[in-house]
Amino acid sequence: MPGSSHKITPRFWLAEAVIVILALVAFRKGNPYSFYIFLRWMACPLFGWIAWKAFSKPGGTALVVVSVSLAILYNPLFRVGMSRDNWELVNIVMIAVAIWSALFSIKAARLE
Repeated sequence: MPGSSHKITPRFWLAEAVIVILALVAFRKGNPYSFYIFLRWMACPLFGWIAWKAFSKPGGTALVVVSVSLAILYNPLFRVGMSRDNWELVNIVMIAVAIWSALFSIKAARLE
């Protein structure tokens, strides 16, 4: 059976868990601006990592495109200005993509 000898370790979902936690904290209304700067510095490379992981697996093209788009959107050097309502929608997408990526990584590991 494919993947029966593979153990699902945190390397398959740790980046995604960090993204989900940061996105959930971002929903809190009283966060200081420095948190959102930190969020950008964390989300950009984490989505880059997710894109790289998906690129190396068959069937990961859509996840690569969405992850790269989010990495560009969260780029800390060339910031994208949006209203809080729009950023909250992006944070929801961010959580969904992180969950999608974790499931994709776990499925790909089981098939190896």
